[in-house]
Amino acid sequence: MTKSIQKNTDCPCGIQQSYAQCCQPYHLWQKNAPDAETLMRSRYSAYALKNAKYLIATWHPKTLPNQLAEYLNEAKWIELKIEKSWPGDKADEAYVEFTARYRNSSGRAEKMHEISRFIKQGDHWFYVDGQVS
Repeated sequence: MTKSIQKNTDCPCGIQQSYAQCCQPYHLWQKNAPDAETLMRSRYSAYALKNAKYLIATWHPKTLPNQLAEYLNEAKWIELKIEKSWPGDKADEAYVEFTARYRNSSGRAEKMHEISRFIKQGDHWFYVDGQVS
């Protein structure tokens, strides 16, 4: 179930643009994320909006988990901060380090810090995995 959002509402990913100008075109498959950081931001927005279809489609099939319920249904995503992003050793690989704040199912504020790995296949970037600390 995807949560609806008003057209002029700020994008959940934290860029100072409306959702319609920022992540919505990716969620509607109107364009592909040009780099790993953009994909990371659009995936964060998908978590915030409970858009499981987009998350599944942008997760590399080899590492796609069986369930996304924990973060989709039990967390209310509050803020994303991209710490840094950089290319990998291979031309089709990149990393994004981020911190995300959320409220768990009991309303307690928590933080998640991760270094995510992405790969590009054809014109599409995919989330592969991450190191959570």
